[in-house]
Amino acid sequence: MIVVTAMLLFATLIFAPIRFCVDVKAYLQKLSAYVTVDVGVIKVFDEHLAFTGKYLRCDGTISTDVDLTSIDRKNGIDLLKCITLDKICFSFQNNILNVSMYYVALENAVAALATATLCNLSHCSFYSQVVGTLDESSIRMQVAASLSIAELSFCLLKQGVRRWKTHKSGK
Repeated sequence: MIVVTAMLLFATLIFAPIRFCVDVKAYLQKLSAYVTVDVGVIKVFDEHLAFTGKYLRCDGTISTDVDLTSIDRKNGIDLLKCITLDKICFSFQNNILNVSMYYVALENAVAALATATLCNLSHCSFYSQVVGTLDESSIRMQVAASLSIAELSFCLLKQGVRRWKTHKSGK
């Protein structure tokens, strides 16, 4: 009985969703963004990303420069398949001193149309808002998502098998 209870608790922990929230604030004029990832109330990732030529400069949790021309898109781990999106919120924040009100109205209409279309095409909740601010114009995106340890493990195992077969056939 104790073994069965322990197995059920283990299976529950493996298949229970881990919910996390991604907050991105992008400044288009500077070509930079601030990204934070929170799991519950614990901040697990806090990064400032900036484009400098062909490099993506990362400062924060991971401090490095990534050469964008050397990224191999075909052999990467496709972790997006194991993430379930729950909610996505876009906020277009315009500096009201520099932006025309006609532009804000047009942006609001396009955002409402895109939000309605995306809500009809997917099971995810989409929200959008256009607001005025006195700070620099930016785009803010908040994503609430979840993944389970089992899905993540299966995805990484599948990628490992794929790389092993590629490595084995190359010899």
